[in-house]
Amino acid sequence: MQFDRNELTLFVTDDGSYTLKHPAFPETYHSKFGAVTEAITVFLENSQVNNRLQQGLPTHVLEIGFGSGLNFLLTASCAKQHQCDLSYTAFENRLPPMSIIVELLNKNTTDCDNEIEALQRTLSHPPVIKASVNRYSTLTMINTDVRTYEMPGNTFDAIYLDAFSVSQNPQLWQSHFLKALHGTLKPGGTLATYSVNRLFKDALTAAGFDWKKLPGPAGKREVIVATAGC
Repeated sequence: MQFDRNELTLFVTDDGSYTLKHPAFPETYHSKFGAVTEAITVFLENSQVNNRLQQGLPTHVLEIGFGSGLNFLLTASCAKQHQCDLSYTAFENRLPPMSIIVELLNKNTTDCDNEIEALQRTLSHPPVIKASVNRYSTLTMINTDVRTYEMPGNTFDAIYLDAFSVSQNPQLWQSHFLKALHGTLKPGGTLATYSVNRLFKDALTAAGFDWKKLPGPAGKREVIVATAGC
C-alpha cells in the first residue's frame, strides 16, 4: 500500500534538512527540529551501528517504519564510508511515493546518487524485495504490516524503532510486539528510538529489555536505548 503523491509534502526542518508531512497526521516523519540530526543521533549513534561499522563489524539492522528511507540511506552511506557489510531489513505498511522519496533523499544527502537510483529500482517491486544498493549494503524491504510477519530470531545487531508515536500507532509500542522484537535481537543487541513515553518504557521492561535514557538531539531532551539480555 502507498500514499498518493499529493497526500504528502516536503517539510524543511530546523537543521536545513527535509522530512515528510501528511496533512491528516499531527506528526512529521522525522523531527521538525532536524531530520538528519535525529536520524544520525537517535538511530545510527545511539544504536551503536555507527561504531560497529567503523570497527569493521558486519552489521544486521532491523527498521520498524522505513518511511522516507532517510535512516537507511544514511546507514548505507556509513557502511560504504567504512567499507563494512550492512544487511538492512525494513518494514513499512504505507510507503510514500517513490518520487517524493527520491526528492527528499536528494535534498538531504550528498554523494549518494548511485544508492538513491538503486533504492528507486528496489522500491518499485513491493511487497517484498531484496537488493544491493552499494557494494557493502543490502536492503530487504517488506511493504506489509510488521505484526503479521514472522521474523527470524537471534538475527539483528540493532533495531531502529521509528514508527509513528504511541498515540498515533500504539500497537507497535506495546509489550507483545516488543517481545517479538526482543526475540529478533542477538544477545546484547540494541533497540534505539526517539520515544520516552511512560507506557512504552513499562512495555520495554515487560518485554525483557534493559533500557536507559540518553540526551536527545535539539528539540528532544531525552531518548531511549534498550538492550536485549540473553
